[in-house]
Amino acid sequence: MTIASFADLIAPMTPETFYAEYHGKKPVHITGWPGKFDSVLTWDGLSGLLNQNNIWTRHALAMVMDTRPLQPPEYCYPGKDRDGRDNMLVDFGKVSAWLRRGASLVLNDIDTLTPGLKAISSVLETELNAKAQGNLYCSWKAHQGFGSHFDTHDVYAVHVAGKKTWHIYQRHFQDPIAHPVFKSLSDEFHEKNKGPLSLEAPLEPGDLLYIPRGWYHHALATSQATFHIAFGMTTVIGLDLLAMVFERAVHDPLFRATVPSPKHGAGRAFADHLAELGNRLATYPRESDLVAQFEKHMERFRYPRWTLTLPDDAVQRRFRKSATNVSVFQRDNRWWIGSAKKGAPIPPGLDTAVQWIVDQQAFAETDFSAAFPDLAPAAREKLLGDMTNMGVIKPE
Repeated sequence: MTIASFADLIAPMTPETFYAEYHGKKPVHITGWPGKFDSVLTWDGLSGLLNQNNIWTRHALAMVMDTRPLQPPEYCYPGKDRDGRDNMLVDFGKVSAWLRRGASLVLNDIDTLTPGLKAISSVLETELNAKAQGNLYCSWKAHQGFGSHFDTHDVYAVHVAGKKTWHIYQRHFQDPIAHPVFKSLSDEFHEKNKGPLSLEAPLEPGDLLYIPRGWYHHALATSQATFHIAFGMTTVIGLDLLAMVFERAVHDPLFRATVPSPKHGAGRAFADHLAELGNRLATYPRESDLVAQFEKHMERFRYPRWTLTLPDDAVQRRFRKSATNVSVFQRDNRWWIGSAKKGAPIPPGLDTAVQWIVDQQAFAETDFSAAFPDLAPAAREKLLGDMTNMGVIKPE
């Protein structure tokens, strides 16, 4: 099964149920079916990735033995990486020896290494206005890779092979972020502060586990061999607005002025100045320019995931959707494209083609031609040009 939408990913649960009951609120184990994630990765596919030996360094491949992270010299050797830099390269002879002892294998940042991984990453980023990072965890029966911990991002665990039981505990912090306040806590702190058991989830191939950030968890393989891919989602938060507010304040003389010193008898002036600064700050998020800037930041908050298909992409154009608030709708017995505030009429007979373009995140010129073979080449060319000029799509 190809994962082409968020609904595909969380099926058989519906997006409506997910958002109403779970998203950002509590974990959920969604039982799928065997083969649901076969397009994402298989044991043969995983072996194929590992056998591209020279792409793996200490940063891309990690190992954990019964909750103890292995140090690079234990499974790597010094050498030159693909960029010609001194690095620790993975020694797969040592990796094999550690695997036979039960060590867990961790592959970091693999979310673009297969079409299936890339598809899920793109689906999640498009749906959630977030950045997706995919890490693979391969472990063996009765060997626990990691102790109880929480993540500072939401996790969508796509279970591909074997069986693994997850234990989810209540969270201690509300919406922790990737900051030393939350990232430098000790194992003792985690064991002391994880809440009571909230969910026990026995995952099998085709299952999905969603864990909001802050919820403690650990997992243990219950079959001989198992692996899953955890997609961590970094979202836009209120602190991102502070960065824009700071840049806005740079242009405000009030924030460039010297603050009255309470040491020189200006206690009242000092307090009044701080209050005035606070009041001025409160006005910035209401400015239309800053609101538009923040909205654009959210729309662009994802990793670039280009697709290159040769030889076609050397001789044809590709397009990517550039507008997120555009739809096709009917009004006054005509079809229109645009938003609720502003729209343009669609020429008769082209509403289906326009709807197809709006529905695509990215497409090649040949994809469009194949979808509408009866549309004259000149008409296809004009429609693509019109949609580009309107800002609905843009050439890659």
